[in-house]
Amino acid sequence: MGKSLASNKKYSWILWGIITFLFFGNLINFSGKNIIGLSADLIMNDLGLNSNQWGLVGSAYYWLFPITGIIGAALSDRFGTKKILSIIILAWGIIQFGALAINGFSALILYRVLLGIFQGPFGPVAMSHINKWFPAEKRGVASSIFTLGATAGGLVLAPVIIGLTTFGWKVAFAVFGGISVIWVLLFIFTTKESPSSIEQKAATKNAVVNSIQKKSGKEVVKEIFSPTSIFTLFLAFSTFIFVVWTAIWMPNYLTKVAGLTSSQMGVSVSIVGISSAAIIFLVSMVSDKVLAKTQNWGLSRVMVIGVSAVIGSLLLATVVFIQNPVWNVIAFGLAYGLTGANFAIGPQIMMKLVPERSGLMASILMSFQNVGGMIAPVATGMLIGLSKDNIIQGYNNSILVISGAILLCSILFLLFVKPDLKKQA
Repeated sequence: MGKSLASNKKYSWILWGIITFLFFGNLINFSGKNIIGLSADLIMNDLGLNSNQWGLVGSAYYWLFPITGIIGAALSDRFGTKKILSIIILAWGIIQFGALAINGFSALILYRVLLGIFQGPFGPVAMSHINKWFPAEKRGVASSIFTLGATAGGLVLAPVIIGLTTFGWKVAFAVFGGISVIWVLLFIFTTKESPSSIEQKAATKNAVVNSIQKKSGKEVVKEIFSPTSIFTLFLAFSTFIFVVWTAIWMPNYLTKVAGLTSSQMGVSVSIVGISSAAIIFLVSMVSDKVLAKTQNWGLSRVMVIGVSAVIGSLLLATVVFIQNPVWNVIAFGLAYGLTGANFAIGPQIMMKLVPERSGLMASILMSFQNVGGMIAPVATGMLIGLSKDNIIQGYNNSILVISGAILLCSILFLLFVKPDLKKQA
């Protein structure tokens, strides 16, 4: 592909700056998002919510999330990823200040829906931004660093978030609203839209453009409905169900089933976050190194990620059969990391199918996976509700369903995803 920013030491600091901004953007995104799960008992008691209502609160965030994800990413292909990132993060920052006015179930639902509308495009637009700046053999690690922001925000910073909630869960939301606004201002004034903005036209943008043969609308649709696309989407869908379960229900599981105190739960969630972050980074790094050595996407992307997801799904199931708090934390961390590596690599597979519409392709994957976000909280709430007095059985049933879904989708992913084929069936 020719000399690029990634291979030019003079400009390597710019790439680190880009990925650092996106890492912290994702950290802010998931920190604010996961206040809900970490404050579950506080909010439910404060607003008088039952398990079924709490399931709706969890899923409301995703009601319009998939739709706005596709719309926002499509707009970013046309108007630029930096512009769209700035707009959506500023919008969700303002909305988070509105949490101070929440006074009941309906207001909480409205807040979650509005937040989901503007956070929906963030993931695919950020992935498209990475795709614009980094060459293929470095995007796995770059994407994993971005993905680690979600892990850090949702899990590693759990004790910090819990500490903020001592001032009130509404205040915690507002604090992250203010941080979001600061992020936008720094991002606007210190970064560029693309490599071509910093005197690398010949070395980067033209090399990428010249390597892409643009597809017609009919060909784009064919790629979207190809086996490679479909089974990549289903793996993302199944693994994201686990992510949402972790954010919404795992804190309650650790206190009500594993018997941990609130402070122990916060530390345990952080351990899950740190261990899973390390695993996601290592798996992505292995995937990148195999790609750089072999140029084989089937081996480097499909095999590495598919096998990792299979192992992760089996480890998750062990929580049901080995009900020990220490093992619970270990298994959750391993399972989250091994299945979560898919979030760094899956978008790369989708964007490879139609490189010139990278934002659209990433948004289709992330929007589809987020449908799982609508289903998981409500389904878990129903399973727990149906268990009545046997709350442990309700949680165990939800874990087995998630584990089984990931295992099935991982096997199908390994069998049918063929990103190296020039034409998809």
